[in-house]
Amino acid sequence: MTQMRQIFFFHSSLTTHNSKLTAHHSKPIMTEFRLVKATPEDAPQVALIMAEALGDDIMERCLANGNEIPTADRRRMELLRQVALHDDTLYSYRHCTLVRTADGQTAGGLIAYPGDDYLHRRRVTFSMVSELIRFDVDKMDPETQPQEFYLDSMAVWPQFRRQGIARMLMRHGIQTGLGMHRTVTLACAPDNDGAHRLYTFLGFRNNGSLFIFGEDYIRMELSPSPSQMTTRI
Repeated sequence: MTQMRQIFFFHSSLTTHNSKLTAHHSKPIMTEFRLVKATPEDAPQVALIMAEALGDDIMERCLANGNEIPTADRRRMELLRQVALHDDTLYSYRHCTLVRTADGQTAGGLIAYPGDDYLHRRRVTFSMVSELIRFDVDKMDPETQPQEFYLDSMAVWPQFRRQGIARMLMRHGIQTGLGMHRTVTLACAPDNDGAHRLYTFLGFRNNGSLFIFGEDYIRMELSPSPSQMTTRI
């Protein structure tokens, strides 16, 4: 479900116990940011990342509905929230790092994890959201392999874009993976030129392709070997 394929989306954050989206200022806000590990209370934010990764335009529908989740979408978002709360899924909150402002607003997030038990966690994840899937899971390539560290999904809230958050999250993911002496990998949509430029700038190189979610993606990797490690991290 890797939306390192298609990044830079979202409008705002989802409240945990009701159907409203937390509204923020529409123009860019210059502020300080900090990285935090997601907690179970952050499952709604992780659910938004999953919805976008599944190709759901939930954010557009919410905006058109006065920043409220439409009734027809509430079950879907609750299913995704349950996936985020589960310890044994690809999109568990345990795999998510968030960027927060000093006053606690969520500005972005990254889901990333080691690839060791990917296939098991994929089975658990997709079994929980089977009613939402419109592609043949059995025909998907594995997104990641054992001994890799996979950057799966990333999002930056629109009002906080162009403030370095995407690079902040990417550098965190790269440093985490390389610190584990693993090759860091991701999948990029062939038509996402902006994302591809960012990944290349950070040291990633094309290495094959992946057929995932019914589409072909570029597989990109950054090796922990000194000769290939970026100096821009």
